[in-house]
Amino acid sequence: MSIEKKKNFIINVIYIIALVSIVYGIFKYAIPWLMPFVIGFSVAFILKPVITLVSDKYKISRKLTAGILVTLFYLIVGALITLLIIKLSMSIKDLFLALPSLYMTKVEPAVYEITYNIENLISKLDPELVKTITDILLSLVNSLGSLISNLSTTIVKVISSAVSAVPGFFIIVLFSIISSYFFALDYKVITGFIEKQLPEKTANILFQAKEGLGKTILKFIKSYSIIITITFFELFVGLMLLRVEKAATIAFIIAIFDILPILGAGGILIPWAIIELIKGEIFLGIGIFLMYILITVIRNIIEPKIVGKEVGLHPIIMLICIYLGINLFGFIGIFVLPITMTVLINLNRSGKIKLFK
Repeated sequence: MSIEKKKNFIINVIYIIALVSIVYGIFKYAIPWLMPFVIGFSVAFILKPVITLVSDKYKISRKLTAGILVTLFYLIVGALITLLIIKLSMSIKDLFLALPSLYMTKVEPAVYEITYNIENLISKLDPELVKTITDILLSLVNSLGSLISNLSTTIVKVISSAVSAVPGFFIIVLFSIISSYFFALDYKVITGFIEKQLPEKTANILFQAKEGLGKTILKFIKSYSIIITITFFELFVGLMLLRVEKAATIAFIIAIFDILPILGAGGILIPWAIIELIKGEIFLGIGIFLMYILITVIRNIIEPKIVGKEVGLHPIIMLICIYLGINLFGFIGIFVLPITMTVLINLNRSGKIKLFK
């Protein structure tokens, strides 16, 4: 390799590292600070085609149309969130009301039975072994007490943090709504001003990236809709075979919950399986646990393939993007890194930028 080629290679590597660092810095530090305006612009961007269509078709002022549609958008979103909170609150209330009865009829008898069996087993053992087992049990009880104490402290801290975050959350919501109106009312003026401040080549790249971004987001929505549907049917069939009541409703909730990268379906299915095993429902508990393993394996196999096929990335590239995205940005990284990579590849293919051959 000649000196000139080595220099070009080093320059390209530095360029890519700098670009990745800038993107990482923007998503990691800048966007959280500017989140209300990011949300506001995103809402205006999503509503732009509808605003244009309604304004042109019915000959209504664009600003009036934008104001009405943004208001309708937030009313619908607010109504859906309110309905979800009400349903969730009612479910939690029913659960807590059922807990005393569940404890008395299922958990307490199971605990007594386990204790009785242990006592019978210990009475037949060597005294020295009995002492050792007793010491181990006492140690476990102490550890459990410490765990419960730490858990209580953690829960209190989480609740305190959540309460202290409420004012900040409402400030973000308020500024998001206000900025949505301003972005929607003067979308062309704002984007036109920004475009004029950029070099022509950069403006063309950003314009094409914006077009590709919209299409990529739609493809991601389609991809994850397919994944949620597949997970729903897996859960529905599994719960029907296990003879669980309201199988369709439970399957739908778990399928939506499965989008979360850390908890996922396991956040519901694993505790559920443990509770059923404690209650003595061995068949149901093992069945739920096996169902969780099955849907997790299938999800990890189909997700890179389905999403990669829709957005035009090879499954291994999609898998790497999802993994790195989660580690770099958390939950939002599932979408941020794959979408960014898709846009960059499309720009590279069109010749707007040159990252690789």
